[in-house]
Amino acid sequence: MKKISLGLIGAGEVAQLIHLPILKQLQDHYAVTALYDPSPSVLEQVGSNWNIPHRYTTLDDLLSDPTIDAVMVLSPDQFHGDHARSALRAKKHVFLEKPACLTLTDLKSLIEVERESNQVTMVGYMRCYAPAFTQAQSLLKHMGETRYVRVRDLICEGPWFFNSWSHVATPDGDIAVDLIDSGRAKRLADMKAVCGEDASPAILKAYEVLTGLGIHSLSALRVLIGSPQKVISAHIAQGGTQINALLDYGQFITSYECLIDDVVRFDATIEVISAREKLDIYYDTPYIRNLPGRTVFQTSTETDNTVQNFGPFYKDPFRVELEHFHDAIVAGTPVSTPLQDAWADLDLCQQIMTAARISTK
Repeated sequence: MKKISLGLIGAGEVAQLIHLPILKQLQDHYAVTALYDPSPSVLEQVGSNWNIPHRYTTLDDLLSDPTIDAVMVLSPDQFHGDHARSALRAKKHVFLEKPACLTLTDLKSLIEVERESNQVTMVGYMRCYAPAFTQAQSLLKHMGETRYVRVRDLICEGPWFFNSWSHVATPDGDIAVDLIDSGRAKRLADMKAVCGEDASPAILKAYEVLTGLGIHSLSALRVLIGSPQKVISAHIAQGGTQINALLDYGQFITSYECLIDDVVRFDATIEVISAREKLDIYYDTPYIRNLPGRTVFQTSTETDNTVQNFGPFYKDPFRVELEHFHDAIVAGTPVSTPLQDAWADLDLCQQIMTAARISTK
Protein backbone atom coordinates (compact mmCIF):
# COMPACT_ATOMS: atom_id res chain seq x y z
CA MET A 1 0.00 0.00 0.00
CA LYS A 2 1.32 3.43 -0.95
CA LYS A 3 1.94 5.56 2.12
CA ILE A 4 1.09 9.25 1.78
CA SER A 5 3.35 11.84 3.37
CA LEU A 6 1.00 14.16 5.22
CA GLY A 7 1.35 17.65 6.65
CA LEU A 8 -1.09 19.11 9.17
CA ILE A 9 -2.01 22.79 9.01
CA GLY A 10 -3.14 23.55 12.54
CA ALA A 11 -2.52 21.59 15.74
CA GLY A 12 -5.57 22.51 17.80
CA GLU A 13 -8.25 20.51 19.56
CA VAL A 14 -9.55 18.59 16.54
CA ALA A 15 -6.05 17.69 15.39
CA GLN A 16 -5.00 16.49 18.85
CA LEU A 17 -8.13 14.64 19.93
CA ILE A 18 -9.47 13.24 16.67
CA HIS A 19 -7.24 13.22 13.61
CA LEU A 20 -3.81 12.42 15.08
CA PRO A 21 -5.02 9.35 17.02
CA ILE A 22 -6.69 8.00 13.88
CA LEU A 23 -3.68 8.76 11.69
CA LYS A 24 -1.59 6.73 14.12
CA GLN A 25 -3.97 3.81 13.54
CA LEU A 26 -3.57 4.33 9.79
CA GLN A 27 0.23 4.19 9.68
CA ASP A 28 0.07 1.90 6.64
CA HIS A 29 -1.85 4.69 4.84
CA TYR A 30 -0.15 7.86 6.09
CA ALA A 31 3.10 9.15 7.49
CA VAL A 32 2.53 12.40 9.37
CA THR A 33 5.81 14.12 8.57
CA ALA A 34 5.10 17.81 9.04
CA LEU A 35 3.14 20.16 11.26
CA TYR A 36 2.42 23.89 11.19
CA ASP A 37 0.90 25.94 13.99
CA PRO A 38 1.32 29.64 14.79
CA SER A 39 1.91 28.80 18.47
CA PRO A 40 5.50 27.63 19.10
CA SER A 41 4.48 26.00 22.39
CA VAL A 42 1.65 24.01 20.81
CA LEU A 43 3.85 23.13 17.84
CA GLU A 44 6.56 21.74 20.09
CA GLN A 45 4.28 19.87 22.47
CA VAL A 46 2.08 18.27 19.79
CA GLY A 47 5.04 17.56 17.52
CA SER A 48 6.88 15.84 20.35
CA ASN A 49 3.83 13.90 21.58
CA TRP A 50 3.19 12.46 18.13
CA ASN A 51 6.81 12.21 16.90
CA ILE A 52 6.26 14.53 13.96
CA PRO A 53 9.75 15.20 12.57
CA HIS A 54 9.27 18.49 10.73
CA ARG A 55 7.68 21.41 12.60
CA TYR A 56 7.18 24.67 10.81
CA THR A 57 6.46 28.11 12.23
CA THR A 58 5.19 29.44 8.88
CA LEU A 59 2.71 27.93 6.44
CA ASP A 60 4.96 28.76 3.47
CA ASP A 61 7.76 26.66 4.94
CA LEU A 62 5.48 23.64 5.29
CA LEU A 63 4.06 24.00 1.78
CA SER A 64 7.57 24.38 0.36
CA ASP A 65 8.52 20.93 1.68
CA PRO A 66 8.75 18.79 -1.48
CA THR A 67 8.35 15.54 0.45
CA ILE A 68 4.76 16.31 1.49
CA ASP A 69 2.08 14.74 -0.73
CA ALA A 70 -1.04 16.07 0.99
CA VAL A 71 -2.18 18.36 3.78
CA MET A 72 -5.05 18.48 6.24
CA VAL A 73 -6.38 22.00 6.71
CA LEU A 74 -7.32 22.07 10.40
CA SER A 75 -6.89 25.79 10.98
CA PRO A 76 -9.63 28.18 12.19
CA ASP A 77 -12.58 28.44 9.80
CA GLN A 78 -11.75 31.94 8.52
CA PHE A 79 -8.41 30.69 7.17
CA HIS A 80 -9.73 27.60 5.35
CA GLY A 81 -9.99 29.27 1.95
CA ASP A 82 -6.55 30.91 2.06
CA HIS A 83 -4.80 27.84 3.41
CA ALA A 84 -6.46 25.44 0.96
CA ARG A 85 -5.71 27.69 -2.01
CA SER A 86 -2.06 27.96 -0.98
CA ALA A 87 -1.83 24.18 -0.62
CA LEU A 88 -3.38 23.51 -4.02
CA ARG A 89 -1.04 26.00 -5.68
CA ALA A 90 1.84 24.19 -3.96
CA LYS A 91 0.64 20.95 -5.64
CA LYS A 92 -0.59 19.30 -2.45
CA HIS A 93 -3.74 17.23 -2.13
CA VAL A 94 -6.12 18.79 0.38
CA PHE A 95 -8.32 17.39 3.13
CA LEU A 96 -10.37 20.41 4.22
CA GLU A 97 -12.16 20.37 7.55
CA LYS A 98 -15.68 21.75 7.56
CA PRO A 99 -16.89 24.35 6.89
CA ALA A 100 -15.06 24.65 3.59
CA CYS A 101 -15.24 28.46 3.96
CA LEU A 102 -17.38 31.01 5.76
CA THR A 103 -18.54 32.93 2.68
CA LEU A 104 -19.63 31.93 -0.80
CA THR A 105 -17.20 34.45 -2.29
CA ASP A 106 -14.29 32.75 -0.56
CA LEU A 107 -15.58 29.32 -1.55
CA LYS A 108 -16.02 30.37 -5.19
CA SER A 109 -12.40 31.48 -5.31
CA LEU A 110 -11.27 28.19 -3.79
CA ILE A 111 -13.31 26.14 -6.26
CA GLU A 112 -11.73 28.05 -9.14
CA VAL A 113 -8.22 27.29 -7.85
CA GLU A 114 -9.13 23.63 -7.37
CA ARG A 115 -10.38 23.36 -10.96
CA GLU A 116 -7.03 24.65 -12.21
CA SER A 117 -5.13 22.07 -10.18
CA ASN A 118 -4.78 18.33 -10.60
CA GLN A 119 -5.03 17.73 -6.87
CA VAL A 120 -7.62 15.86 -4.82
CA THR A 121 -9.72 18.08 -2.57
CA MET A 122 -12.12 16.59 -0.04
CA VAL A 123 -14.31 18.25 2.58
CA GLY A 124 -14.35 16.59 6.01
CA TYR A 125 -18.06 15.89 6.34
CA MET A 126 -17.44 12.87 8.52
CA ARG A 127 -21.12 12.12 9.25
CA CYS A 128 -21.54 11.23 5.56
CA TYR A 129 -18.95 8.47 6.03
CA ALA A 130 -20.46 6.96 9.18
CA PRO A 131 -21.44 3.29 8.69
CA ALA A 132 -24.86 4.14 10.17
CA PHE A 133 -25.30 6.75 7.43
CA THR A 134 -24.30 4.50 4.55
CA GLN A 135 -26.63 1.83 5.96
CA ALA A 136 -29.42 4.39 5.93
CA GLN A 137 -28.67 5.32 2.31
CA SER A 138 -29.23 1.68 1.38
CA LEU A 139 -32.46 1.41 3.39
CA LEU A 140 -33.86 4.65 1.96
CA LYS A 141 -34.10 2.98 -1.44
CA HIS A 142 -36.76 0.66 -0.01
CA MET A 143 -38.92 3.43 1.44
CA GLY A 144 -41.99 5.04 -0.05
CA GLU A 145 -42.31 8.72 -0.87
CA THR A 146 -40.95 10.92 1.91
CA ARG A 147 -43.58 12.79 3.94
CA TYR A 148 -41.53 14.44 6.67
CA VAL A 149 -37.92 14.76 7.83
CA ARG A 150 -36.65 15.91 11.21
CA VAL A 151 -33.01 16.74 11.93
CA ARG A 152 -31.68 17.40 15.44
CA ASP A 153 -28.45 18.71 16.95
CA LEU A 154 -29.13 18.92 20.68
CA ILE A 155 -25.74 18.73 22.32
CA CYS A 156 -23.40 19.56 25.15
CA GLU A 157 -20.07 20.98 23.93
CA GLY A 158 -17.03 18.73 23.55
CA PRO A 159 -14.93 19.86 26.55
CA TRP A 160 -17.31 18.20 29.02
CA PHE A 161 -16.64 14.88 27.32
CA PHE A 162 -12.86 15.08 26.97
CA ASN A 163 -11.69 17.18 29.92
CA SER A 164 -11.87 14.17 32.24
CA TRP A 165 -9.58 11.99 30.15
CA SER A 166 -7.41 14.15 27.92
CA HIS A 167 -5.16 17.18 27.97
CA VAL A 168 -5.28 19.57 25.03
CA ALA A 169 -2.17 21.65 24.42
CA THR A 170 -3.14 25.32 24.16
CA PRO A 171 -1.04 28.38 23.22
CA ASP A 172 1.12 29.72 26.02
CA GLY A 173 0.46 33.33 25.03
CA ASP A 174 2.91 32.93 22.18
CA ILE A 175 0.85 33.61 19.05
CA ALA A 176 1.77 36.90 17.44
CA VAL A 177 -0.70 39.61 18.46
CA ASP A 178 -1.11 40.86 14.89
CA LEU A 179 -2.06 37.34 13.75
CA ILE A 180 -4.66 37.05 16.51
CA ASP A 181 -6.09 40.48 15.71
CA SER A 182 -6.17 39.93 11.96
CA GLY A 183 -7.74 36.50 12.39
CA ARG A 184 -10.50 37.87 14.59
CA ALA A 185 -11.08 40.75 12.20
CA LYS A 186 -11.32 38.41 9.21
CA ARG A 187 -13.72 36.09 11.00
CA LEU A 188 -15.96 39.00 12.00
CA ALA A 189 -15.81 40.48 8.49
CA ASP A 190 -16.75 37.14 6.93
CA MET A 191 -19.68 36.65 9.27
CA LYS A 192 -20.94 40.21 8.75
CA ALA A 193 -20.64 39.76 4.99
CA VAL A 194 -23.22 36.99 5.37
CA CYS A 195 -25.34 38.23 8.26
CA GLY A 196 -25.19 41.99 7.64
CA GLU A 197 -23.05 44.78 9.02
CA ASP A 198 -25.69 45.51 11.63
CA ALA A 199 -26.12 41.87 12.68
CA SER A 200 -26.66 41.35 16.39
CA PRO A 201 -24.27 39.22 18.48
CA ALA A 202 -26.95 36.50 18.62
CA ILE A 203 -27.23 36.37 14.82
CA LEU A 204 -23.44 36.21 14.46
CA LYS A 205 -23.25 33.45 17.07
CA ALA A 206 -25.98 31.50 15.29
CA TYR A 207 -24.03 31.61 12.02
CA GLU A 208 -20.98 30.37 13.89
CA VAL A 209 -23.06 27.48 15.29
CA LEU A 210 -24.58 26.66 11.90
CA THR A 211 -21.24 26.55 10.07
CA GLY A 212 -19.48 24.76 12.93
CA LEU A 213 -22.08 22.24 14.12
CA GLY A 214 -25.13 22.47 11.91
CA ILE A 215 -23.29 22.02 8.63
CA HIS A 216 -22.49 18.43 9.65
CA SER A 217 -26.21 17.60 9.70
CA LEU A 218 -27.13 19.80 6.75
CA SER A 219 -24.49 18.20 4.53
CA ALA A 220 -25.63 14.71 5.55
CA LEU A 221 -29.23 15.73 4.88
CA ARG A 222 -28.26 16.91 1.38
CA VAL A 223 -26.41 13.70 0.57
CA LEU A 224 -29.35 11.64 1.85
CA ILE A 225 -32.35 13.42 0.26
CA GLY A 226 -31.01 16.45 -1.64
CA SER A 227 -31.19 20.19 -0.99
CA PRO A 228 -34.43 22.03 -0.09
CA GLN A 229 -36.19 24.34 -2.52
CA LYS A 230 -36.18 27.16 0.02
CA VAL A 231 -36.11 28.05 3.70
CA ILE A 232 -39.67 28.68 4.89
CA SER A 233 -38.73 30.23 8.23
CA ALA A 234 -36.02 30.28 10.88
CA HIS A 235 -35.75 31.54 14.43
CA ILE A 236 -32.79 32.23 16.70
CA ALA A 237 -32.88 32.20 20.52
CA GLN A 238 -30.64 31.74 23.55
CA GLY A 239 -28.02 34.14 22.26
CA GLY A 240 -27.63 32.21 19.01
CA THR A 241 -27.16 28.74 20.52
CA GLN A 242 -30.72 27.71 19.68
CA ILE A 243 -31.76 27.54 16.01
CA ASN A 244 -34.99 26.25 14.50
CA ALA A 245 -35.62 26.19 10.75
CA LEU A 246 -38.28 24.84 8.41
CA LEU A 247 -37.06 23.72 5.00
CA ASP A 248 -39.34 23.32 1.97
CA TYR A 249 -38.79 20.18 -0.14
CA GLY A 250 -41.90 20.69 -2.26
CA GLN A 251 -43.97 17.65 -1.26
CA PHE A 252 -42.79 17.67 2.35
CA ILE A 253 -41.17 19.82 5.01
CA THR A 254 -37.96 19.23 6.94
CA SER A 255 -37.52 20.57 10.45
CA TYR A 256 -34.02 21.41 11.71
CA GLU A 257 -33.53 22.05 15.41
CA CYS A 258 -30.29 22.91 17.15
CA LEU A 259 -29.50 23.62 20.80
CA ILE A 260 -26.18 23.85 22.60
CA ASP A 261 -26.55 23.77 26.37
CA ASP A 262 -25.07 22.18 29.51
CA VAL A 263 -27.22 19.05 29.70
CA VAL A 264 -24.75 16.24 29.09
CA ARG A 265 -25.99 14.37 26.04
CA PHE A 266 -25.37 14.29 22.30
CA ASP A 267 -28.61 13.95 20.32
CA ALA A 268 -27.62 14.18 16.67
CA THR A 269 -30.30 12.42 14.67
CA ILE A 270 -31.81 12.36 11.19
CA GLU A 271 -35.36 10.98 10.95
CA VAL A 272 -37.06 10.29 7.60
CA ILE A 273 -40.76 9.35 7.53
CA SER A 274 -42.85 7.98 4.65
CA ALA A 275 -46.45 6.70 4.71
CA ARG A 276 -45.50 3.38 6.31
CA GLU A 277 -41.79 3.55 7.10
CA LYS A 278 -39.52 5.47 9.42
CA LEU A 279 -35.75 5.65 9.18
CA ASP A 280 -33.56 7.01 12.00
CA ILE A 281 -29.80 7.67 11.98
CA TYR A 282 -28.17 8.20 15.38
CA TYR A 283 -24.77 9.79 15.95
CA ASP A 284 -22.87 10.17 19.23
CA THR A 285 -20.22 12.66 20.34
CA PRO A 286 -16.98 12.38 18.34
CA TYR A 287 -14.97 13.35 21.42
CA ILE A 288 -15.16 9.85 22.91
CA ARG A 289 -13.38 7.40 20.66
CA ASN A 290 -15.42 4.79 18.78
CA LEU A 291 -18.80 5.42 20.33
CA PRO A 292 -21.24 3.55 18.09
CA GLY A 293 -23.68 4.94 15.60
CA ARG A 294 -26.83 3.03 14.75
CA THR A 295 -29.68 2.94 12.26
CA VAL A 296 -33.28 2.00 13.03
CA PHE A 297 -35.79 1.09 10.31
CA GLN A 298 -39.49 0.74 11.11
CA THR A 299 -42.09 -0.68 8.72
CA SER A 300 -45.82 -0.67 9.49
CA THR A 301 -48.75 -2.30 7.71
CA GLU A 302 -52.43 -2.71 8.59
CA THR A 303 -51.62 -5.96 10.40
CA ASP A 304 -47.94 -5.83 11.31
CA ASN A 305 -45.23 -3.58 12.71
CA THR A 306 -41.52 -4.34 12.40
CA VAL A 307 -38.56 -2.47 13.85
CA GLN A 308 -35.07 -3.40 12.64
CA ASN A 309 -31.93 -2.22 14.41
CA PHE A 310 -28.70 -1.98 12.42
CA GLY A 311 -25.50 -1.71 14.36
CA PRO A 312 -24.21 -0.54 16.70
CA PHE A 313 -21.45 0.42 14.27
CA TYR A 314 -18.14 0.94 16.06
CA LYS A 315 -15.92 1.93 13.15
CA ASP A 316 -15.10 5.61 13.54
CA PRO A 317 -16.46 7.86 10.74
CA PHE A 318 -13.26 9.93 10.88
CA ARG A 319 -11.27 6.79 10.09
CA VAL A 320 -13.57 5.92 7.19
CA GLU A 321 -13.21 9.36 5.65
CA LEU A 322 -9.39 9.27 5.93
CA GLU A 323 -9.33 5.84 4.30
CA HIS A 324 -11.48 7.34 1.54
CA PHE A 325 -9.11 10.31 1.15
CA HIS A 326 -6.22 7.87 0.74
CA ASP A 327 -8.11 5.88 -1.91
CA ALA A 328 -8.98 9.08 -3.78
CA ILE A 329 -5.30 10.04 -3.99
CA VAL A 330 -3.79 6.62 -4.64
CA ALA A 331 -6.48 4.85 -6.66
CA GLY A 332 -8.41 7.78 -8.13
CA THR A 333 -11.60 6.84 -6.29
CA PRO A 334 -14.19 9.63 -6.78
CA VAL A 335 -14.48 11.83 -3.72
CA SER A 336 -17.80 11.40 -1.92
CA THR A 337 -17.69 14.89 -0.37
CA PRO A 338 -16.19 17.10 -3.09
CA LEU A 339 -15.51 20.77 -2.62
CA GLN A 340 -18.15 21.81 -5.17
CA ASP A 341 -20.93 20.20 -3.12
CA ALA A 342 -20.04 22.36 -0.12
CA TRP A 343 -21.55 25.30 -2.01
CA ALA A 344 -25.09 24.04 -1.41
CA ASP A 345 -24.45 23.59 2.30
CA LEU A 346 -22.98 27.04 2.82
CA ASP A 347 -25.74 28.59 0.72
CA LEU A 348 -28.36 26.86 2.90
CA CYS A 349 -26.70 28.21 6.05
CA GLN A 350 -26.90 31.69 4.56
CA GLN A 351 -30.57 31.24 3.61
CA ILE A 352 -31.34 30.19 7.18
CA MET A 353 -29.62 33.29 8.52
CA THR A 354 -31.58 35.52 6.11
CA ALA A 355 -34.84 33.98 7.32
CA ALA A 356 -33.74 34.30 10.94
CA ARG A 357 -33.01 38.00 10.53
CA ILE A 358 -36.50 38.53 9.15
CA SER A 359 -38.07 36.75 12.13
CA THR A 360 -36.14 38.89 14.63
CA LYS A 361 -37.14 42.26 13.18
